[in-house]
Amino acid sequence: MNTRFLETFLWLARLKSFSRTAEKLHASQPAVSGRIVALEELLGVTLYERHVKGFELTPAGRRILDRCEQIVQLSRELKSVASEDNVLGRPLRIGASDAISLSWMPDLVSMLTTTFADYQFDMITDSAPNLSRMLMNDEIDIALIANGIDEPRIVNAPLCNYRIEWLANPRKFKIDKPMNIEQLCELPIIMPPPSTPGYMWQVEYLKRHNPNYSPDDPKTMRISCGYSPGTGIQMVALGFGVMPVPVLLARPWIAAGDLAVIKVKENFPPWAMYASYKTPPTIPIITSLVETAQAVAKAYADRRGGEDFWP
Repeated sequence: MNTRFLETFLWLARLKSFSRTAEKLHASQPAVSGRIVALEELLGVTLYERHVKGFELTPAGRRILDRCEQIVQLSRELKSVASEDNVLGRPLRIGASDAISLSWMPDLVSMLTTTFADYQFDMITDSAPNLSRMLMNDEIDIALIANGIDEPRIVNAPLCNYRIEWLANPRKFKIDKPMNIEQLCELPIIMPPPSTPGYMWQVEYLKRHNPNYSPDDPKTMRISCGYSPGTGIQMVALGFGVMPVPVLLARPWIAAGDLAVIKVKENFPPWAMYASYKTPPTIPIITSLVETAQAVAKAYADRRGGEDFWP
Protein backbone atom coordinates (compact mmCIF):
# COMPACT_ATOMS: atom_id res chain seq x y z
CA MET A 1 0.00 0.00 0.00
CA ASN A 2 1.33 3.42 -0.96
CA THR A 3 1.55 5.54 2.19
CA ARG A 4 1.23 8.65 0.01
CA PHE A 5 -2.41 7.64 -0.55
CA LEU A 6 -2.93 7.40 3.22
CA GLU A 7 -1.26 10.75 3.88
CA THR A 8 -3.44 12.39 1.21
CA PHE A 9 -6.55 10.89 2.82
CA LEU A 10 -5.48 12.21 6.24
CA TRP A 11 -5.01 15.75 4.97
CA LEU A 12 -8.29 15.61 3.08
CA ALA A 13 -10.06 14.51 6.26
CA ARG A 14 -8.47 17.40 8.19
CA LEU A 15 -8.91 20.17 5.64
CA LYS A 16 -12.20 18.96 4.06
CA SER A 17 -11.15 20.50 0.76
CA PHE A 18 -9.47 19.04 -2.32
CA SER A 19 -7.99 22.39 -3.31
CA ARG A 20 -6.51 23.05 0.14
CA THR A 21 -5.23 19.48 0.36
CA ALA A 22 -3.55 19.85 -3.03
CA GLU A 23 -1.95 23.10 -1.89
CA LYS A 24 -0.77 21.52 1.37
CA LEU A 25 0.82 18.56 -0.43
CA HIS A 26 2.17 20.66 -3.33
CA ALA A 27 0.18 18.52 -5.75
CA SER A 28 -2.53 19.12 -8.35
CA GLN A 29 -6.20 18.55 -7.54
CA PRO A 30 -6.44 15.72 -10.11
CA ALA A 31 -3.48 14.03 -8.41
CA VAL A 32 -5.20 14.28 -5.03
CA SER A 33 -8.45 12.93 -6.46
CA GLY A 34 -6.56 10.09 -8.15
CA ARG A 35 -4.89 9.04 -4.91
CA ILE A 36 -8.22 8.95 -3.06
CA VAL A 37 -9.86 6.94 -5.86
CA ALA A 38 -6.93 4.50 -5.85
CA LEU A 39 -7.21 4.10 -2.06
CA GLU A 40 -10.97 3.51 -2.29
CA GLU A 41 -10.45 0.86 -4.98
CA LEU A 42 -7.73 -0.83 -2.91
CA LEU A 43 -9.91 -0.95 0.21
CA GLY A 44 -13.17 -1.61 -1.60
CA VAL A 45 -15.07 1.16 0.19
CA THR A 46 -16.19 4.75 -0.31
CA LEU A 47 -14.28 7.08 2.02
CA TYR A 48 -16.10 10.39 1.70
CA GLU A 49 -19.32 11.98 0.52
CA ARG A 50 -20.07 15.44 -0.79
CA HIS A 51 -23.45 17.03 -0.10
CA VAL A 52 -25.03 20.47 0.07
CA LYS A 53 -23.63 21.09 3.55
CA GLY A 54 -20.10 20.30 2.50
CA PHE A 55 -17.73 17.38 2.88
CA GLU A 56 -18.17 14.39 5.20
CA LEU A 57 -16.33 11.10 5.80
CA THR A 58 -18.34 7.92 5.42
CA PRO A 59 -18.50 5.46 8.36
CA ALA A 60 -15.74 3.47 6.63
CA GLY A 61 -13.63 6.63 6.31
CA ARG A 62 -14.03 7.41 9.99
CA ARG A 63 -13.16 3.83 10.96
CA ILE A 64 -9.80 3.81 9.18
CA LEU A 65 -8.73 7.36 10.11
CA ASP A 66 -6.80 6.46 13.29
CA ARG A 67 -5.15 3.45 11.64
CA CYS A 68 -4.03 5.62 8.74
CA GLU A 69 -2.40 8.01 11.24
CA GLN A 70 -0.55 5.11 12.85
CA ILE A 71 0.63 3.62 9.55
CA VAL A 72 1.89 6.97 8.24
CA GLN A 73 3.72 7.65 11.51
CA LEU A 74 5.30 4.18 11.53
CA SER A 75 6.35 4.66 7.92
CA ARG A 76 8.14 7.88 8.84
CA GLU A 77 9.88 6.21 11.76
CA LEU A 78 10.95 3.32 9.53
CA LYS A 79 12.50 5.76 7.05
CA SER A 80 14.33 7.50 9.88
CA VAL A 81 15.74 4.24 11.17
CA ALA A 82 16.80 3.14 7.69
CA SER A 83 18.47 6.43 6.76
CA GLU A 84 22.18 6.72 7.48
CA ASP A 85 21.70 10.44 8.04
CA ASN A 86 19.45 9.72 11.01
CA VAL A 87 21.68 7.20 12.80
CA LEU A 88 22.13 8.81 16.21
CA GLY A 89 25.66 9.64 17.13
CA ARG A 90 24.45 11.94 19.88
CA PRO A 91 22.19 11.89 22.97
CA LEU A 92 18.43 12.26 22.67
CA ARG A 93 17.56 15.77 23.81
CA ILE A 94 14.45 16.15 25.97
CA GLY A 95 13.34 19.57 27.20
CA ALA A 96 11.01 19.75 30.20
CA SER A 97 9.30 22.67 31.89
CA ASP A 98 10.00 23.34 35.55
CA ALA A 99 6.60 22.01 36.66
CA ILE A 100 7.49 18.58 35.26
CA SER A 101 11.08 18.78 36.50
CA LEU A 102 9.84 19.42 40.06
CA SER A 103 7.31 16.58 40.03
CA TRP A 104 7.53 13.45 37.85
CA MET A 105 10.73 14.02 35.87
CA PRO A 106 12.82 11.79 38.22
CA ASP A 107 10.41 8.94 37.48
CA LEU A 108 10.73 9.64 33.76
CA VAL A 109 14.55 9.62 33.87
CA SER A 110 14.51 6.29 35.70
CA MET A 111 12.11 4.77 33.16
CA LEU A 112 14.06 6.09 30.15
CA THR A 113 17.38 4.71 31.32
CA THR A 114 15.75 1.31 31.90
CA THR A 115 13.58 1.12 28.77
CA PHE A 116 16.04 2.69 26.32
CA ALA A 117 19.32 1.33 27.67
CA ASP A 118 21.07 1.69 24.28
CA TYR A 119 20.49 5.44 24.14
CA GLN A 120 21.95 8.42 25.95
CA PHE A 121 19.76 11.30 27.06
CA ASP A 122 20.28 15.02 27.62
CA MET A 123 17.57 16.46 29.92
CA ILE A 124 17.13 20.23 29.59
CA THR A 125 14.98 22.27 31.99
CA ASP A 126 13.84 25.71 30.87
CA SER A 127 10.79 27.90 30.36
CA ALA A 128 8.12 26.94 27.81
CA PRO A 129 8.99 29.83 25.43
CA ASN A 130 12.68 28.88 25.42
CA LEU A 131 11.94 25.17 24.94
CA SER A 132 9.54 25.97 22.09
CA ARG A 133 12.23 28.01 20.36
CA MET A 134 14.79 25.25 20.91
CA LEU A 135 12.47 22.65 19.39
CA MET A 136 11.78 24.78 16.32
CA ASN A 137 15.55 25.30 15.88
CA ASP A 138 16.28 21.55 16.22
CA GLU A 139 18.22 22.14 19.43
CA ILE A 140 16.06 19.55 21.24
CA ASP A 141 14.07 16.57 19.96
CA ILE A 142 10.99 16.84 22.17
CA ALA A 143 9.55 19.48 24.52
CA LEU A 144 7.39 18.64 27.55
CA ILE A 145 5.57 21.94 28.08
CA ALA A 146 2.27 23.64 28.89
CA ASN A 147 -0.21 24.26 26.05
CA GLY A 148 1.96 22.71 23.32
CA ILE A 149 3.14 24.60 20.23
CA ASP A 150 0.72 25.90 17.61
CA GLU A 151 2.74 25.27 14.46
CA PRO A 152 1.77 23.18 11.38
CA ARG A 153 4.70 20.75 11.64
CA ILE A 154 4.34 20.14 15.39
CA VAL A 155 2.53 17.21 17.00
CA ASN A 156 1.20 17.90 20.52
CA ALA A 157 0.50 14.71 22.47
CA PRO A 158 -1.37 15.23 25.79
CA LEU A 159 0.52 14.28 28.94
CA CYS A 160 -1.10 15.58 32.14
CA ASN A 161 -2.82 18.48 33.92
CA TYR A 162 -1.85 20.54 36.97
CA ARG A 163 -4.49 22.27 39.11
CA ILE A 164 -3.65 25.95 39.49
CA GLU A 165 -4.60 28.03 42.53
CA TRP A 166 -3.79 31.52 43.74
CA LEU A 167 -1.44 31.30 46.72
CA ALA A 168 -0.33 33.80 49.36
CA ASN A 169 1.59 33.93 52.60
CA PRO A 170 -1.23 33.85 55.22
CA ARG A 171 0.96 35.72 57.72
CA LYS A 172 1.43 38.58 55.26
CA PHE A 173 -2.04 38.88 53.67
CA LYS A 174 -5.54 38.51 55.08
CA ILE A 175 -6.97 35.71 52.92
CA ASP A 176 -9.21 33.83 55.33
CA LYS A 177 -12.40 34.76 53.44
CA PRO A 178 -13.40 34.07 49.79
CA MET A 179 -12.72 36.91 47.37
CA ASN A 180 -13.47 37.79 43.78
CA ILE A 181 -11.00 38.90 41.12
CA GLU A 182 -11.56 42.60 41.81
CA GLN A 183 -10.56 42.05 45.43
CA LEU A 184 -7.63 39.89 44.37
CA CYS A 185 -6.39 42.69 42.10
CA GLU A 186 -5.98 44.93 45.15
CA LEU A 187 -3.12 42.67 46.25
CA PRO A 188 0.39 42.78 44.74
CA ILE A 189 0.36 40.21 41.93
CA ILE A 190 3.54 38.48 40.83
CA MET A 191 3.58 38.23 37.03
CA PRO A 192 5.69 36.32 34.53
CA PRO A 193 7.88 38.51 32.31
CA PRO A 194 5.87 40.71 29.88
CA SER A 195 5.26 39.35 26.36
CA THR A 196 5.68 35.73 27.49
CA PRO A 197 2.78 33.27 27.02
CA GLY A 198 2.43 32.93 30.81
CA TYR A 199 2.09 36.69 31.18
CA MET A 200 -0.55 36.95 28.46
CA TRP A 201 -2.42 33.94 29.88
CA GLN A 202 -2.51 35.52 33.37
CA VAL A 203 -3.52 38.96 32.10
CA GLU A 204 -6.29 37.47 29.93
CA TYR A 205 -7.70 35.62 32.94
CA LEU A 206 -7.66 38.76 35.13
CA LYS A 207 -9.24 40.95 32.45
CA ARG A 208 -11.91 38.36 31.66
CA HIS A 209 -13.13 38.42 35.26
CA ASN A 210 -12.30 42.07 36.00
CA PRO A 211 -12.68 44.32 32.92
CA ASN A 212 -11.13 47.22 34.87
CA TYR A 213 -7.89 45.36 35.50
CA SER A 214 -4.72 46.68 33.87
CA PRO A 215 -1.23 45.32 34.46
CA ASP A 216 -0.03 48.93 34.10
CA ASP A 217 -2.27 50.24 36.92
CA PRO A 218 0.03 52.41 39.06
CA LYS A 219 -2.07 51.64 42.16
CA THR A 220 -0.98 48.01 42.05
CA MET A 221 2.59 46.94 42.79
CA ARG A 222 4.06 45.21 39.75
CA ILE A 223 6.42 42.33 40.39
CA SER A 224 7.88 40.27 37.54
CA CYS A 225 10.00 37.16 37.84
CA GLY A 226 11.75 35.05 35.23
CA TYR A 227 8.99 32.59 35.84
CA SER A 228 9.49 29.10 37.06
CA PRO A 229 7.07 27.51 39.54
CA GLY A 230 9.88 27.00 42.04
CA THR A 231 10.90 30.67 41.94
CA GLY A 232 7.28 31.80 42.06
CA ILE A 233 6.48 29.65 45.09
CA GLN A 234 9.54 30.98 46.95
CA MET A 235 8.61 34.60 46.20
CA VAL A 236 5.04 34.05 47.38
CA ALA A 237 6.25 32.33 50.56
CA LEU A 238 8.55 35.30 51.26
CA GLY A 239 5.54 37.61 51.08
CA PHE A 240 6.31 39.50 47.87
CA GLY A 241 2.77 39.02 46.56
CA VAL A 242 0.24 36.51 45.31
CA MET A 243 0.53 34.25 42.27
CA PRO A 244 -1.25 31.33 40.55
CA VAL A 245 0.92 28.21 40.78
CA PRO A 246 0.52 24.41 40.57
CA VAL A 247 -0.79 23.37 43.99
CA LEU A 248 0.99 20.03 43.77
CA LEU A 249 4.39 21.73 43.89
CA ALA A 250 3.42 23.97 46.81
CA ARG A 251 2.14 21.23 49.15
CA PRO A 252 5.25 21.25 51.45
CA TRP A 253 4.92 25.04 51.99
CA ILE A 254 1.16 24.73 52.55
CA ALA A 255 1.71 21.95 55.11
CA ALA A 256 4.28 24.14 56.91
CA GLY A 257 1.88 27.10 57.03
CA ASP A 258 4.06 29.30 54.83
CA LEU A 259 1.50 29.32 51.99
CA ALA A 260 -2.26 29.07 51.77
CA VAL A 261 -4.74 28.80 48.90
CA ILE A 262 -6.74 31.98 48.30
CA LYS A 263 -10.42 31.11 47.91
CA VAL A 264 -10.95 32.96 44.62
CA LYS A 265 -14.45 32.56 43.20
CA GLU A 266 -13.25 32.47 39.59
CA ASN A 267 -11.19 29.32 39.00
CA PHE A 268 -7.86 29.60 37.24
CA PRO A 269 -7.61 27.18 34.26
CA PRO A 270 -5.43 24.10 34.81
CA TRP A 271 -2.09 23.76 33.09
CA ALA A 272 -2.37 21.18 30.32
CA MET A 273 1.02 19.66 29.54
CA TYR A 274 1.95 18.22 26.15
CA ALA A 275 4.81 16.34 24.55
CA SER A 276 5.59 18.44 21.47
CA TYR A 277 7.76 17.21 18.61
CA LYS A 278 8.31 17.80 14.93
CA THR A 279 6.86 15.71 12.16
CA PRO A 280 8.62 13.99 10.55
CA PRO A 281 10.43 13.24 13.84
CA THR A 282 14.09 14.06 14.34
CA ILE A 283 14.64 10.71 16.11
CA PRO A 284 13.31 7.23 15.25
CA ILE A 285 11.84 6.35 18.68
CA ILE A 286 9.81 9.51 19.26
CA THR A 287 6.45 7.70 19.49
CA SER A 288 7.84 5.26 22.05
CA LEU A 289 9.28 8.17 24.07
CA VAL A 290 5.91 9.93 24.13
CA GLU A 291 4.09 6.77 25.19
CA THR A 292 6.65 6.26 27.97
CA ALA A 293 6.17 9.83 29.20
CA GLN A 294 2.39 9.40 29.17
CA ALA A 295 2.64 6.15 31.16
CA VAL A 296 4.97 7.76 33.73
CA ALA A 297 2.66 10.78 34.14
CA LYS A 298 -0.34 8.49 34.65
CA ALA A 299 1.51 6.38 37.23
CA TYR A 300 2.54 9.55 39.07
CA ALA A 301 -1.09 10.75 39.06
CA ASP A 302 -2.28 7.40 40.42
CA ARG A 303 0.28 7.66 43.22
CA ARG A 304 0.38 11.38 44.03
CA GLY A 305 -2.15 13.33 42.01
CA GLY A 306 -5.62 13.40 43.51
CA GLU A 307 -7.25 16.74 42.72
CA ASP A 308 -3.87 18.44 42.16
CA PHE A 309 -2.70 16.43 39.15
CA TRP A 310 -4.36 14.14 36.61
CA PRO A 311 -3.58 12.55 33.22
